[in-house]
Amino acid sequence: MQGTAAGGLVVAMALTGCVAAPTFHGPMPVRNQHPAQLTVQHMAPASAVVLPRHAVQLRTDVAYSSLFLLGTGSGRSWLMDGEYLRSSTRARVGLGANFELATELPFAHTSGGFLDGFVIDYHDVFGLPDQERDVNPKDDFGIEARRAGTTVWQVERDSFELLDVPFQLTYAALPTGPDQLGLALRSGFELPTGDDERGYGSGEVEATFGAVLEWRPGPVALYGHAQHSFAGTPGPARRSGLAFADVTSLGVAAELPLLSDLHAFAQFEWETSTLRNFGLPVTDRDQIMFWVGGRYAPAKAWGVEVGFGEDLQGLASPDFTAWLGLVFDLGAAAAGP
Repeated sequence: MQGTAAGGLVVAMALTGCVAAPTFHGPMPVRNQHPAQLTVQHMAPASAVVLPRHAVQLRTDVAYSSLFLLGTGSGRSWLMDGEYLRSSTRARVGLGANFELATELPFAHTSGGFLDGFVIDYHDVFGLPDQERDVNPKDDFGIEARRAGTTVWQVERDSFELLDVPFQLTYAALPTGPDQLGLALRSGFELPTGDDERGYGSGEVEATFGAVLEWRPGPVALYGHAQHSFAGTPGPARRSGLAFADVTSLGVAAELPLLSDLHAFAQFEWETSTLRNFGLPVTDRDQIMFWVGGRYAPAKAWGVEVGFGEDLQGLASPDFTAWLGLVFDLGAAAAGP
């Protein structure tokens, strides 16, 4: 296994060396799809480079996760079983003077799904724990936190739900270049447009702030980000005395050009749990996601991205996430003269 990994790394490095002057566009803008974490604003992994004045970029992303996690103790119980699809359309606009504005329109679809059998086999092949998924009914749906026999928060199954709408402002504080560390500062807020009574929003205006680092040592780009989000508490949880906790996250990513129009990615992100006040290990643990993927950009104006995510912290995050992104660079002409 080690020999295969080393051989793959040598091949990847050799391919990278063939790309003389790669164009980097930043890491995959993926996130943890834990249903409670999705109620808290999250600024996606990104490049430290902002769009120039009047430039516009549009992208559409779809992430599909398989969820399964059970926990009980001290009169509390947690159930997370089902599949969660989050889709969004995002717009970025260059404002000039090193500033960029972004917003996103996200939607959710929840169901019992169809992936349970696949995930069980997938975990068996790679020796991963399946958290007793194989002895429970397949393709069911239920997401619920209960305390003393009362539901304190849940996600109700629905085919189409609007989520909270975020806005984000980014300032490029230090320019990015070859062997030059770039820095961007960013902050944002999220409007409570999702239905917090049914598990699809926080019910409050949320704020977040953070920073992005970018370093390009040779034909490879490395990214890092840190952020803190002030979480709102959905109505059912608030009335039950459960406060959703603020979320702090750290992430790193590597972008590796294999060909001029094909780039590979490896990304990690750690974040604190917004349910850590509930009092069960399965809800209180920090969460760590690992992503691999690629971007194919045959033209400057558009590209397609594919990614796969897996939880590295057992008994915490979604089992498996598949992600697809389409990006369109409209350029400065989109804003007119």
